[in-house]
Formats: sequence, C-alpha cells, structure tokens
Amino acid sequence: MKKILLSFIGNNDCFLSDNKKGAILSILESMSYDDLYILYNSDKYLPYASEILVYCKKNHPALKVHYEPALSIDPTDYNTVYPAMVLAVKSILKNEGTNEVEYTISVTSGTPTMHACWLFIVQGGVIKAKLIQSSREIGIKEIAFSLDDFPKIADDKSIKTEMTRLSRENVILKNKLLLEYDEIIGEHPSIIELKERISRYARYDIPVFIGGESGTGKELAARCLHYNSARKEKPFVAVNCGSISESLFESEFFGHKKGSFTSAIADHEGHFSVADGGTLFLDEIGDLPLSMQTKLLRVLETQTIQPVGGKSKKIDVRLISASNRNLSEMIKEKTFREDLYYRIVQAELYIPPLRDRATDIILLANHFLSEYSQQNHEQKHFSSAAEKKILKHRWTGNIRELKSVVRLSYINSLNDTVEAKDILIQETHSDKFNIEIPIEGIDLENIILPSIYQSALKKANGNATQAAKLLGLEPHTFRARLKKVKDVT
Repeated sequence: MKKILLSFIGNNDCFLSDNKKGAILSILESMSYDDLYILYNSDKYLPYASEILVYCKKNHPALKVHYEPALSIDPTDYNTVYPAMVLAVKSILKNEGTNEVEYTISVTSGTPTMHACWLFIVQGGVIKAKLIQSSREIGIKEIAFSLDDFPKIADDKSIKTEMTRLSRENVILKNKLLLEYDEIIGEHPSIIELKERISRYARYDIPVFIGGESGTGKELAARCLHYNSARKEKPFVAVNCGSISESLFESEFFGHKKGSFTSAIADHEGHFSVADGGTLFLDEIGDLPLSMQTKLLRVLETQTIQPVGGKSKKIDVRLISASNRNLSEMIKEKTFREDLYYRIVQAELYIPPLRDRATDIILLANHFLSEYSQQNHEQKHFSSAAEKKILKHRWTGNIRELKSVVRLSYINSLNDTVEAKDILIQETHSDKFNIEIPIEGIDLENIILPSIYQSALKKANGNATQAAKLLGLEPHTFRARLKKVKDVT
C-alpha cells in the first residue's frame, strides 16, 4: 500500500540553510513514505519547500515530493484557512485517484489554526488519515484520542461560500502582485518593469542573465523566475561561482564517484544533478576562470555531464546566471568567453541600485523593521528623523546593507520608536572623489573643464539649464563658460 505524508511547511521547517532540521525532515528520518505533499499558505514558503526537496533528493531518493497550495492571506483566520485546506486535500485525493493509499498528516507545522483544521478535516470525513505530532522533547507520536467528541462538519453551503470568497481573495492578491511568487518589494517604475519582465521570461524555458550591483537582490529575482515557471516543483540550486576552487570545479558541478580520487570516500552529486529538472542559478559567473568557462560551455551545448570517475548522463536544467561585472567589457579584455556569453545571455534583467529607487527605500526599511518586529514579538516604527537619515544615505551596499542597518537599529532602540541615533551607518565609500594628479600635471582649462561641461550637457540631453544645475552653476554662468570653451577650440 502506498504511504503518503501531508504537512504544512511553517517557520520551524525553514532553517536548512543553518543546518537545522524541522518537523518534516525529523519525521522522514524516523518513518518511511512513498510521497510527501508539502502544503503552503503563502508563496514565500516555496524557497523553503525547495530546500526540503533538494535535501530529500539527496537523502531520500525514492521519496516523491509535491507542493500543494492552500493559500490564505491571514493564516489565523478559520474562515479562509479551513476552506483552503479542504480544497488542497481534495486536490491531493484527486491526484492520487483510486489507488490504495495510507495517508498520514503531521499537525506540527503551521499555525494553531491549521492544527485545529486538520482535526476538523479528518473528523469531517474529507480524508481518512492518521494524525501525528512531532517535537524535540517527545519525538513523534500518533494523536490517538477519540475524535467522537468533535462536531461533524456538515454545513456544506457555508463551506462553499467561504471557498468562493477564498478564490476571489487569491485572484485579487495575484493580480496585485503580477507574479504568483513575489518577494521583490518595491513600487518604483523600474521595479514594476522588472516584475513584468520576470513574469514574461518565466513562461519561456530560456537562459536568463541578471545584472546589477552586489546586494541588489539578483538571487531573489532568480528565485522569482524559477517559482513562476513550469519548473517550480523541481529544485532551485544557487551556486556562488566565486567560491568554487578550480581544482574541484568538475566534482562540485558534475559530481564524482567513490574512489575516483583520494578524498572521494563516497559518491557525490554535483550541482547539475541536484538541479536536474529544475533551475541552476550561477551567481557571479564573471568570477569563473577561463578553464571553468570552457567546461561549462561544453555542458550547456551537449546537456550532458560526466561525473569524475563515472559515466556521462543527460541533464535537464534551466540556467540563470548573474554578475555585478560587465561581461561585454570582460569579453574585450579576453577574460570571458564570447561563445559562453551568447549561451547564457539570451534574455537579460537588470536590477537598479537602491540609490536610484528613492521611493522604495523607506518602503523596504519599514518592511524589514516589520519582519524583525514579528520575529521578536515587539512592534517598532521609525521616527521621522530616522526616516530622513535613511533617505540621506547613498546605500552603496544596496538592499543587503539596508537590511543589516535596519536589523541593528531595531536592536539599538530602547522603546517602540527607532530614532535617528539608533541608526548606525558605516561609511565604507566616500562620496568625494580621490583625484590623483599625474607628475606631468593636467591641462585644466583646455581639457578637463571642457570635458566636464560636455559631459554635463550630454547627461542633461542638451538642456543647458539642467546641465548647469548638475554642476552647481547658474545657467548664464554655464552658458558663458561653455561659449568660451567653444571659442577657444
């Protein structure tokens, strides 16, 4: 008989990156199942579900992992959570058909509302299943008390009404977000355009390159592409190319067989194998040495990998890459292969720096502050002086820097208001230019100043008034100096 485990994914199942296992993986290590259905109430949990998928692929290869949406904006609202869970369970039952199946439901993950709804669903006869709970203290235990004292769920009309309301609620939510999975915060026109491009590119199985400075959120955009694509129920594997040793490149990317070299004490699946069927995200691809680029190109052309000491095998991977470097310039400098460039840059996204998204800075800061408030169960907000200080900074470290500063400001504040003094910003980049004067000197009047005037004019699209403003000059002064330069030349 086929054995299937159902479980919500909750906050306690989201620490695999920190080498901490939550309830779902603890259950899988103690009990054997053929399939796992991960229910999620919000798309923000999809990356964590993907981590569990990748873990299971390595450690429980026979287990099939599925994602099942049970969406509700408020995970504590019985009026939306219960109908969403009923729809999800019915979808699973339909997917499994008439096969002989033994269902087990873990009530540990998720909100208390979800825990209670599992009891109602089983008692209401929606699904025949064994209920279990898991904790570090008592391990895994079946919920064995009689459910006869629970009232029967018999108001079908009420349930259908709530299901209709839930459906409308989710349609409105999705239309507002533009994307099914969307953790990209921002309302600046450049971000709206970015989301629209992601939505469009996600539908087509082509390589995408993401450009932008460090800390702008390139991996977040890559995840958004993956989770809005047909591959979303397959692994998303992120690799920082700058951290890969040249000597271990083939082992890390293509895998190796036990005994293929001295330290190969066991078989190892490379990044391509783990991501098979899903998406491989190569961050900072510009950091790959030319020798690695050649090997990567061969795999992309043949869709075949050969583990060290093993036989070649076909793979099906969508490649998304990113870099904060200019690959076109690297091609001119002969440090990046032109043929690899055309393989990976078939569609392109650019994430603007935070300093160019002034309207989003406070939006993001408040978002991060709200997150820390929820995590620490103590609500805080910024004072107007604090917001002014945040807006004044250039944020050369972009969103990564902002998030770090907001976290520390939350800790520094002694009450529910984060003041300007609580915001500690380390100036790692000077806003002033460090100008080196060559030994032979410079021709300020005939070369430097004319170049600056022309650059300002170009930046202002030929508008002399705007160009003057850029240089901090009065329009008539700028025109006079520009005329003098032209007369001289």
